[in-house]
Amino acid sequence: MTDHAELRTRNRRLRAELTPERLQRAADALCARLVELDGYRDAERIAAYFAVNGEIGLAPLIERALADGKQVFLPNLDREALRFAPYFAGQKMRTNRFRLPEPDVADSDMLAPESLDLVLAPLTVFDAAGNRIGMGGGFYDRSFAFRKEPASTRPLLVGVAHELQKVDRIEPEDWDVRLDLVVTDEAVYRG
Repeated sequence: MTDHAELRTRNRRLRAELTPERLQRAADALCARLVELDGYRDAERIAAYFAVNGEIGLAPLIERALADGKQVFLPNLDREALRFAPYFAGQKMRTNRFRLPEPDVADSDMLAPESLDLVLAPLTVFDAAGNRIGMGGGFYDRSFAFRKEPASTRPLLVGVAHELQKVDRIEPEDWDVRLDLVVTDEAVYRG
């Protein structure tokens, strides 16, 4: 088992042990931190996700963003790289091949990653320098590979996690895209 795989397994187990009450408190605390960021205030198009398997929840943030008049998009995983589908309250949803919910919209309604202002990315492990280990599919790294170019600063890439998912250091792979920030239920880390 590789170091990344071991960390991924360990942190999935830690997340699975969180109670529903703790998950709700963490989601509320995360939302409070996110809405204070300039990147949130300045964003019109925000990519989020629906939490599964103990991931830190974004439901309070999604609700707040919609109330603030922002557009919310959820990832569509039907290809090798992500596209983002518009989401609104009451949206018709479908389940993708990974058994994750996503908006049921036409391909023509999808938004390309470079059209977003703020991306809230799930992860299994992170460090304070903005390195991230995801679920292992490489979707976010492939989709935002353009951010590795020195002139590319948009969208703002923010990893979101429980504080317990933090490790001292991750050795990034060549293909990894570093996060601009990581926001947890307890802190903000600026990579």
